[in-house]
Amino acid sequence: MDLKFFCPYWGMNKSLLDATLKQIKTSGYTGVELALNPDIQNVHQIKQIFDDNGLEFLVQMPYAMGDTPTEMLTDYFKKLEILLALNPVMINSHTGRDYFTFEQNLEFIKGADTLSKAYGITIAHETHRGRFSFAAMITEKYIEAFPDMKITADFSHWCVVSESLLENQQHIIDKVIPNCVYIHARVGYAQGPQVPNPAAPEYQNELKQHTKWWQQIINHQRQTHKKEFIITPEFGPAPYMHTLPFTNELVASQYDLNLFMKNYLSKNLI
Repeated sequence: MDLKFFCPYWGMNKSLLDATLKQIKTSGYTGVELALNPDIQNVHQIKQIFDDNGLEFLVQMPYAMGDTPTEMLTDYFKKLEILLALNPVMINSHTGRDYFTFEQNLEFIKGADTLSKAYGITIAHETHRGRFSFAAMITEKYIEAFPDMKITADFSHWCVVSESLLENQQHIIDKVIPNCVYIHARVGYAQGPQVPNPAAPEYQNELKQHTKWWQQIINHQRQTHKKEFIITPEFGPAPYMHTLPFTNELVASQYDLNLFMKNYLSKNLI
């Protein structure tokens, strides 16, 4: 199975898209994950710039708006259809809200599945704080209700919510693994979604634990005879990135951290 590494555009200079894409390609990435808001961005022009640079295009969709679940659902479906029409390799969705009811969130998941099948493009729901999938045990219940649901695995969020490395929830991870079709390779820890630097010796336990989860996902996907799998190292800018007090100086380079993760996983995932 071919592992394809995408670079997150999150945190980069949006006014320098063409130049940044050229840098990303030089670093050996196959594609880019980019959050798009059709309400304020020329999404067709952006897609053309990706095509011109020969980079694959994976869309993140966190921008559904609405004061009520019904209003948000309408906007969610409208934006998804616009983005699906761009023919991305996948859509990574920030879906629902943690304060919506189970039934309300399930409407988002079911509707996204209908659109996914209509366009023949995978829509994966990211495990993320603030969304329906904010905790492991909660996400398990949605999978039981909708077994075909596709998931973007970003278990760093679950570490924060549980203040742990999920030592007592591995049985839930095992149940979720078959639904994971995409990985956000960011290393979280008990007190935050992003360790200051995954190369630092004091965070090797966290790095090894996340790598074990990612290897589980790869192993399962290989058993299903999937030919390729996408991983996006997703260390983010401040405030995800730690900063020094008073100066707000970043403790590391976001681009370098993601490149480290790409190279590390290229060598350590089998």
